[in-house]
Amino acid sequence: MLAGLRDVDKFYGGQDVLRGVNLAIEPGDRLALVGRNGAGKTTVLRLLAHTEEPNGGKVVIGPGVAIGLLEQDPTFLASATILETVEGAFSELDDLETRLRTLEVGLALNASHDRLTEYHELEEHYRLRGGYARGSRRDMVISALGFTGRESQVVDGLSGGERTRLALARLLVAQPEILLLDEPTNHLDIVMVEWLEGFLRAYPGAILVVSHDRAFLDNLATTTVLVSRATLRSYPGNYSAYRAARDQELKTQAATFENERRELERLEAMTAQMKIWGGRNEKLANRARAMEKRLERFSEGMTEAPPAPEVAARVRFTAGQSGEIVLLAGHVTRGFGERSLFTGLDLTVRRGERIAIVGRNGTGKSTLVKTLLGFEPSDDLRGFTRLGSRVRLGYYDQQLRGVDPTRTLFQEVLALVDTDQDARDLLGAYLFPFEAQFKLVSQLSGGERARLALLKLSLEEHNLLVLDEPTNHLDVEMLESLEAALEKFAGTLIIVSHDRRFVQNVANQVWLLEDGEFTAYPGGYAYYREKYEEARQAARNAAPEAPREVSEPPRVRRGNPWVLKRQVEELERHVEALEAEKSALAVELAMPNLDTDFAALGIRAAELDAELEIALQAWEDAASALEAAEA
Repeated sequence: MLAGLRDVDKFYGGQDVLRGVNLAIEPGDRLALVGRNGAGKTTVLRLLAHTEEPNGGKVVIGPGVAIGLLEQDPTFLASATILETVEGAFSELDDLETRLRTLEVGLALNASHDRLTEYHELEEHYRLRGGYARGSRRDMVISALGFTGRESQVVDGLSGGERTRLALARLLVAQPEILLLDEPTNHLDIVMVEWLEGFLRAYPGAILVVSHDRAFLDNLATTTVLVSRATLRSYPGNYSAYRAARDQELKTQAATFENERRELERLEAMTAQMKIWGGRNEKLANRARAMEKRLERFSEGMTEAPPAPEVAARVRFTAGQSGEIVLLAGHVTRGFGERSLFTGLDLTVRRGERIAIVGRNGTGKSTLVKTLLGFEPSDDLRGFTRLGSRVRLGYYDQQLRGVDPTRTLFQEVLALVDTDQDARDLLGAYLFPFEAQFKLVSQLSGGERARLALLKLSLEEHNLLVLDEPTNHLDVEMLESLEAALEKFAGTLIIVSHDRRFVQNVANQVWLLEDGEFTAYPGGYAYYREKYEEARQAARNAAPEAPREVSEPPRVRRGNPWVLKRQVEELERHVEALEAEKSALAVELAMPNLDTDFAALGIRAAELDAELEIALQAWEDAASALEAAEA
């Protein structure tokens, strides 16, 4: 076991968050931690990371096991650059390397059994932490998470989402034995999420992840751990398998409890009747006493009543009918500096359409929405946008436009309804407990802000809903409540989202922004992915294949120890580069739905295995020659 919780209790004030819980993290584990907001998921991560201490029980960490925690509000040295911040993750590897070099010097003087054992154990630890491939891993992660070309930018100028991505980059580059990931897909676009899935599937350590992204959990997790009512319960399989197993478990428990309850009532009635009869007959009195004991044993062994269903938010949207044309736009053009986001778009949105806008971060998805709604002007002076007849617009954004940050949550909702009780009922329906209703809007968490924005939209009658990243900060139950409300919504819908399952469930057409180009796909998410991949494959088939130089290891040169030592170091770098390419290749081969030539990658994987075998043999020859020269 790498780490775990043993009979751990954790409480805040008088509220139990965890009560006598146990959890074991083994090498290679892919654990998903699920449960309602506030159930204690983040507490479990912080206990394992030792940023919080238990009130009872013990947090167990294996000797030398490194644990990395992704936090939602990371702190960095403000004056550091992006590259300096990422490379700061190598501090532990630098220490390990220094210890290895010190041991190497000691081994040259005295190659004792104990020293050799210590050296091999430390070198194995260094290898598992990715020490030999850290440069390649750094470059790959920086590129995948959108920081290429910005390495010299100072961290202090980054947005909140970019800071979260940088924290993720730093953690992945460090490659600890255990990754603790709290909502890692927040602020990632769809391509980044798919890359992260592949990277984590090939990750050499163990992973414990909290996420509201159901597709992400399905593609990564092999065990799902439910945090509910201060307990932990493990289920084999991914998120969908857990949901199916949990639903069946609760159904079986409810049916068993009901059958046993009826049997209990029957036994109670029989025992009561037998007691009446036993008052007149000793034999019947003995039977009554026997039946009482039977009744007691049955009652003690009964199945527990199923837990009451947890309260879910009741999201609802109402929509009067609009005209056939909901939105009309022409010559819509926007750019950023010298870069074009989209040019000359002529778009018509019709009643009942449900459009998802997708694309990489920075491609202009939110800008397109704001331009279409007239919040921002088109760069083309001919540009125009018009809402159709009887269209009532409802716009969701996470900045909560029009909300007074100095008001309390209760005051903000009270201004929209008739009575205090109406306001309290609404806040309760959106899962705001009484004590939270007096928080200032400026102090609300991300999840609370998202629920407030949805609450405000639900109070007005809109037949055009425009939702910009509505799933961020929502737990799965709230997200599914939103999906259910949108399925019943009779109006027109435009959403921006990186949540693939959400897009798949609510959209019937997709708009893609990519490299300054706009493409409309007249079908849902699965249709878009199919057509997108077909176009990519056609482009790959049309492109000539560039010849690749075969990697050859440096030749071993016999000579004095100094020359051989440099040769060993050169061969180590060569092996490191091949292993880094192999790791990156494994990630790419594991990634679904990307622009990937799997046949070519499979061929390259076989070549790499052969090259690595040759390179490792050359390294062993050089190391042996160095050992002989120094003897």
